[in-house]
Amino acid sequence: MELNKSEFELDQYDDEIISQVQMDSECSNIGKSKRNRDEEENEWMLVKRKEKIVKVGHDKIEVYISSNEKLPKQFGLARLLKEQQILDISRVKYLNPYKVRLDITNEMSVTKLETCKALIERGWKVQKAMEKSVSYGVIRDVDMELGDEEILKNISCPNNAELLSIKRLQRRSATGSGWVPSESIQLCFKGSFLPAYVHVEGLRIKVDPYVFPVSQCSRCWKLGHTIKKCPYNKVVCPKCGENHENCNINTYKCVNCTGNHMSLARTCPAYQREKRLRELMAEFNCTYRKALTIIVTPSSPVQETNTSNSEITGLRSEAPQAQSTSYNQGREHDQVTFAQVVRLRQ
Repeated sequence: MELNKSEFELDQYDDEIISQVQMDSECSNIGKSKRNRDEEENEWMLVKRKEKIVKVGHDKIEVYISSNEKLPKQFGLARLLKEQQILDISRVKYLNPYKVRLDITNEMSVTKLETCKALIERGWKVQKAMEKSVSYGVIRDVDMELGDEEILKNISCPNNAELLSIKRLQRRSATGSGWVPSESIQLCFKGSFLPAYVHVEGLRIKVDPYVFPVSQCSRCWKLGHTIKKCPYNKVVCPKCGENHENCNINTYKCVNCTGNHMSLARTCPAYQREKRLRELMAEFNCTYRKALTIIVTPSSPVQETNTSNSEITGLRSEAPQAQSTSYNQGREHDQVTFAQVVRLRQ
């Protein structure tokens, strides 16, 4: 059966389309080899990644134990703590015979240490490194004839504050021979809260933060402890810093800052720094370790310019005279501005 012309052209067009599709598919598969898949290869394969080994370190909690009496040595202290079931202690360091630092890796052990009755009965104080267990304040103008027990009995604290103990402070006598009782009373409160006032027989009395004085040892002349709690046995000269008694040398050397002054000089930078630390402890009611993070190191002194005295005198005469007030009345207005100095040197 013969096909007419239109049917023949249509069949020829279909054949061209089919051949073109085959050519396109072949071109797209050039350079690609088809992988023969078996029935077993259709299953997924699990690939395990190597896990990173992370070393988890135990966070240590620094706790200090202090006492007015000498603490037992390491064997005796270890035996006592084991009897009280206080474990997880990774390190013990004796700062002096009256104070020791413990590194504990468990918070429960720290709580046991703080609430241990055996340690409380011994009069030991337990304190964390950055936390305060007690706060100190002072009240003034207290009658001299009152005893400590009577004062403690008559004081009531607001806001559920707990007063642990009181102590009458001493001052130097007018004659300069020794110390005598003063009218100031030191108050010791439990915890890190220092009340702003206390009540005595219904009268409200202000409580000021107590600033501890800078203690200095009279044997080694180091700051921060007295001769009773000195960890050293050698006698140090306060003038030259050598291991002998007080000498007659005229060239001084401080054992605290190595400056050319005696070790007991109150102008010593080390002494001024310790004094500032105790002021910060009273101002923010924080520990010594916390005060170390707050204190600001003084900057270097400003260098003097080479401006002559005659130039400064001329600038003072050109400076405008300010109106005198009650604060600067009678004072000469010799202030020179920075702009005037720059204008003169141009």
